[in-house]
Amino acid sequence: MTKRLIIIPARGGSQRIKYKNIKLFKGKPIIYFAIDICIKSKLFHTIHVSTDSKKIKKIVDKIKTGIAHYRLKSLSNSRTPLIEVFKYVVEKYKKKNELYDEIWFLNPCSPLIKKTDLKKSSIFYKKQKNNSVLSVCKYSPPIQWAFKMNKKTLSPYNKKNQKKVLITLKIVSMIQAILEFFAQIFFIKTKK
Repeated sequence: MTKRLIIIPARGGSQRIKYKNIKLFKGKPIIYFAIDICIKSKLFHTIHVSTDSKKIKKIVDKIKTGIAHYRLKSLSNSRTPLIEVFKYVVEKYKKKNELYDEIWFLNPCSPLIKKTDLKKSSIFYKKQKNNSVLSVCKYSPPIQWAFKMNKKTLSPYNKKNQKKVLITLKIVSMIQAILEFFAQIFFIKTKK
């Protein structure tokens, strides 16, 4: 059986909407839907909500005890790339000798994602020869975050505001959820 870790990054200090991860949606904190669908999918050995906020941790602990964990202050500002948060979380588990075959990422503001989306993503990933998969959707966030695609390569649309990054990935288009998952080898060397 594949051992999977899913990381849900839930920073309290969003620049545009403060505490957006716990704003009410259909009477529940929006992060509830991401956590609930991870539990219902039965795909994940460990669900890890990474936060810098006591308020978010308290709400997440009411949803599911023991899955919210504080991250370092240095990993909690708006300029910190999420990959650094993921590396930190994976390294914490590695130190406890908890290794995973797959590392997944789920945006906490994904109330429309379905259990079938996660299951289809898992099947798709297993069929790929890549060590990572990234889902994309038609563009809705600020244009400064945009990437353009040339064949199978993504590059920043606005190179003045972003570091030049080239990512070669097979692109998966999935219902407007933002879901990333990575094989553990992407982050650290696996146990021999």
